[in-house]
Amino acid sequence: SKELECFWMAFQGAMKVRNGANNDGKMAWFHAFCLSVVSGYGGGMLAPLWMGRPSAMLSNDMNFATCIAAFVVVNCIPFDIGYKIGKTFPVVIVTTLFAQSFRVGGITGYVNGGFAAFKDSPSAYYPTPIFGPIAWATILGNMGSFFVNGFHGHLKNGMPWPFQQGLFCASFYHFFVNDQTGFIGIWLRDFFNIMPAVKMGLSDKVFAHVVVSAFMHIMCILQLPYLLGPSFSPFNSVQSVFKSIFALFSPTRWISPPTDPFKKGDPPIKPKKKGETKKEL
Repeated sequence: SKELECFWMAFQGAMKVRNGANNDGKMAWFHAFCLSVVSGYGGGMLAPLWMGRPSAMLSNDMNFATCIAAFVVVNCIPFDIGYKIGKTFPVVIVTTLFAQSFRVGGITGYVNGGFAAFKDSPSAYYPTPIFGPIAWATILGNMGSFFVNGFHGHLKNGMPWPFQQGLFCASFYHFFVNDQTGFIGIWLRDFFNIMPAVKMGLSDKVFAHVVVSAFMHIMCILQLPYLLGPSFSPFNSVQSVFKSIFALFSPTRWISPPTDPFKKGDPPIKPKKKGETKKEL
């Protein structure tokens, strides 16, 4: 249910703060609470503002209520019982799956919302608006990290996983469901329609939601520290291929800069003095 998804999303945010910035439990309670809210619902708080819509934290009382309940469970139960239970493997699995289900609904919902807003004004080069719906859904999963870590802090190590996941899932869902007249959507649906056993008789919208949900849930389990870890990404090999291509065509690969014989680290060659002979080792 939506209530369970909201609670576990808030619980994941509270646990993230307690496991990180508030690991010693000494952070001021209001500071810890606000950080927990942003960690869990940063996207819902800030992403709607890009489209001039009210924040979900203000329009839905359930979000704030679950943030308060989750914070109390993690931080306020005597002897840290709630926090200790939250760190156990079964609870981590439950938290991860429900929170990811919440994110699946966020990506598909924001894609559909962005398409509804822009569908009457596509570009002159493609019949379906592309970048707006995909970018809005992708930003949703990154606003919390932008707010907490800053722009450079979130991106300094390359494309973070929320960006990779958002771009892939939002693009697939958008083209499969909303691109009814463009060649990309037509080709994508035809590709899966030739495999009835894969589509299982589902409608295009339901099938795309199932694919996105399956991918995101499998990935969130694989990225747990018990398995492959949070640094795992199936797109790392793709990034390596692009880096190799860019390096191949980089001008610096073919045009070497002139070397400076007196650059730092290479002392200049001193002329020999008259009568000086080379020392033998």
